[in-house]
Parts: sequence; structure tokens; C-alpha cells
Amino acid sequence: MADESIPPHLECAICMKLLLEPVSVPCGHTFCQTCLDQALGYRNLCAVCRAPVPPGQSVNILIRSMISEQYPRALASRRREVEEELRQAERSAEEERLREVAAGAPANAEANGPGGADAIILPVLRHARPMLPQCRIGHDLDSQGELLVNFAVQGGRRICVMQPGGDAGICMSVEQLRPAARQQPAQVTLVGKFRVRLTEPPNMHEDGFELGRFEAYFDTPLPLNLLGREAPEGGDGEEPAPVIAEGAMQAVERQLEMLGSGSRYVFTESCGEPPAALRRRPGGTLTSADLEQISFWLLGAIMMSDADRKRWVESTDTQKRLTACRKKLQEAGARPVLNLPGSDSWMHPTQSSWSSLVLLLVVLAVLLAKALGLFDSWGKSSRTWNSRRLN
Repeated sequence: MADESIPPHLECAICMKLLLEPVSVPCGHTFCQTCLDQALGYRNLCAVCRAPVPPGQSVNILIRSMISEQYPRALASRRREVEEELRQAERSAEEERLREVAAGAPANAEANGPGGADAIILPVLRHARPMLPQCRIGHDLDSQGELLVNFAVQGGRRICVMQPGGDAGICMSVEQLRPAARQQPAQVTLVGKFRVRLTEPPNMHEDGFELGRFEAYFDTPLPLNLLGREAPEGGDGEEPAPVIAEGAMQAVERQLEMLGSGSRYVFTESCGEPPAALRRRPGGTLTSADLEQISFWLLGAIMMSDADRKRWVESTDTQKRLTACRKKLQEAGARPVLNLPGSDSWMHPTQSSWSSLVLLLVVLAVLLAKALGLFDSWGKSSRTWNSRRLN
């Protein structure tokens, strides 16, 4: 590679190329960090000898320094190769997103008119709370809302859900529509796709709902140096986005282990499975689109005020969104912050530690009084007093 002969012990046993960010496992074998992470995403075993490999392995600084000093041209060539792979993955992800946006366009081609190929015509459903891309919600419909959804079903099955007075929202697909029956209102199940914003004020449809012209928008693509897993030289510079995402996901896992297996099932039912990119390529290359999706999943998995959630939904900075989610999870420590059903009733994220302590003391006092039989004594005294009054 680049006129430098690489000895076999400096080649990764998985990709068979020069080690990049080398990680040595307890059994003595060394792999590229990305290759090892991807392999451990399937089984916690060495890819060579099948010995157990615990998670959390660090980069071997000695081997990395030796490669950098003795094989600089080969290392530079290896890094360029990885960058080209990232560029290709970014292009493919962008093309896939454009195809998803255009999926509902044919039904609206006539409405878009000349020069409006990038516009999306969507009926508007107003909702009090901010929605998230990739979220799934059930929504009760009044008669006008049912007309709106039926209009969408006849076209591309897409609607825009946005807050009252807002000009940006989430393009959502109609997954299921249950018509009204007896005393039950109609109900629709919607699945979030991507964010959209109005390009002009919406018009009123003849059936009484808003119809708007939208454009899709996404986060600003991350630079290549933030997409790789290689740490900055000398520890300076921003932390790679995949490392931040993995740290946040590990914090979510710790919260779930602390809450128990029952809470894990409830959490998955409420927030959904982790993004497909993590299940499809555990430890592998993540694109800007993948990391944007992960950041929104984390945003929905954590308890947060509507104002903060709205601010991060409108943001186009994936790096800052991931960092904010990881920070909130890490600062929580042993305090549950996952967005479980009913969790914001008494463990709201904005609730102070003092108010939580007071509530805990009140609960303990009630339990102690019950254990000491004070409630039984009070009940007997009350019954005696009532009987005397009647006599």
C-alpha cells in the first residue's frame, strides 16, 4: 500500500487492511475499531479465535503511534480510502432520502404545477404538541379531521402535522384509519417521515381543512471528520458524532437495566425499537442521515419539555442534538429520565431534586404510618367517636 510493505501483524483480521484505530482484545488479536465494533454488534466474541470479548475496548495507542511513525504513506492512503467510502455512503443516503420525499409526489404533480417539482402538497392537521420524525401516534378525529385523512388516503397517504400557528411540521404517513362507529370517534394511526415547512400561506380546502405547499428539509450534513470514529489528533477538535450517539445509546441501556425488564417492554412499545441503522449495521459506518434519525429517536426517548423538544426538532444541527441528548442522560445518573408512559406525572425532567425529595419523604411517611398501625388506630378511634355520638 503506497510503496510501503505492511507486515501481517499490522493488518486487521476482518478487513485484511492496514489497522485503523487499532484495538487489541484480551486474547491478543488486534482489529480496526470500526471492524471490531461491527463484529461485536452481532456476538461478543473474537473474530479469529472466538474468545469472549468484553465491551468497551480502547484504542491501542502504542500500535497506532507505531503505524503513524513507520508507515505514514500507507496510513494516509488508508484514510483516503475510508473517506471515499464515507462520501459514497453519504451520496447513497441522500439519494434514498430524496426518493422518500418524492414517493408521494406523483399524486400531487398536477397541483405542483410548472416549476414546482420540489413542492409537496399536503393537508394540514393541527396538533397541540410537537411531533418527531419517525414517531408513531394514534389520533382521534372529529368529522372534519376524518374528511382530511380521507383526502390524504385518496392521494399519497401523507399529511402534515404541525402546531397551531406554526409554519413547520412533520410529514406523516397514514398507516391505519378506523372509521367512526357507534359512540367511538374515528381514529388514525400516523407514522412520521421527515420535516417540512410551508413555502406560502396554506389555502382552505372546500371541505374545511387547510391545504399547504411544503418543502422537505433535513439537518446540515456532517463533515467527514465528524462521521468517522477516529479520534482527533492530540485530543483536540470535536468528538465524532458516532461516538456521541453510541455514548447516548449506552446511557439509555443503563437506564433500562436499572428500571428492569418490564420497563424495557413498555419503553419499546412507547418509543419504538432503536433506529434501523443501528440494527442493520451495529458498530458500522453511520451516515449523516443515520445519525439524524438516531438523534430524533433519542429526543423522543427522553423526558423533555415541549418547548425544548420543539427547539431541537427545528434545529438542523445533528451534532448538537446528539450532544444535548447524551448530556441529559449522563447528568440524570440514577434518576429515571426515559419517556415512559406516565413518567412525566411526578418525575418530570423540570422537577427540582428538592421537590422530588419532599415527595419521596411524604410517601415514606405514609408507608411508615401504615406499618406502625397509626391508620388502624385512627380508624378505631373514629368508629368509637361515631358510635358514641349516635348513642
